Amino acid sequence: MKTTVTNQNYARPQDEIWALQKQFREDMEKLRESMQETDRRMQETDRMIKALHEENLRTEAYIKDTDRQLRENMNLLTTRFTSQAGHIIEGLMEPSTVKMFQDRGYAINRCWKNFKKYNKGMGKKLEVDLLLLDDDVAIITEVKINCTKKEIDHFIDQMKLFKEICPEYADKKIFLAVAGVNFERDSDLYAHQRGLFVIRVSNDDIFTLDPSEGDVLTTL
Repeated sequence: MKTTVTNQNYARPQDEIWALQKQFREDMEKLRESMQETDRRMQETDRMIKALHEENLRTEAYIKDTDRQLRENMNLLTTRFTSQAGHIIEGLMEPSTVKMFQDRGYAINRCWKNFKKYNKGMGKKLEVDLLLLDDDVAIITEVKINCTKKEIDHFIDQMKLFKEICPEYADKKIFLAVAGVNFERDSDLYAHQRGLFVIRVSNDDIFTLDPSEGDVLTTL
């Protein structure tokens, strides 16, 4: 038996093709709008991140500036307090120091607080917190709220020029003394070892003097 195959037209109608094209264009338009919206949001996010970063930088700068100002104010207040406290202690210790050295046998007859001398020829100046004098001896005293070993070394080095800057005292035997409310890291013992008188100032304004009569003192 012979089979007859009939040709069929599989081509889509024109209106269906148009519908597919329309749908494709609509989908592409939605995709384009979606991409634009995504790009807009990304740009907005970038702007927010940038703004946040700039705000963080401003905040950090403000914090650093505030911290700097606080430190400067604290340093200023500390300096003023230390200076004022030093002057108060100098005023309190003057009569007691004179008496303590007189009790040790020194005939102190003159005393200067905040002694200053400028030697024009040398171009150098010298400052002394407390200077005690008798006919043969000068006792130079450095007053510190918190006394350190470094400050003791600096004081000794400065006073090595005392007779050059102040030649009117060149014939005197020079003794050095350090007075402190607080001696950091055994700086009082260090001063003692370097041959200085050590004057301790307690909170109740009681002054004590080291070393004892038999100890060896450094003279300039």
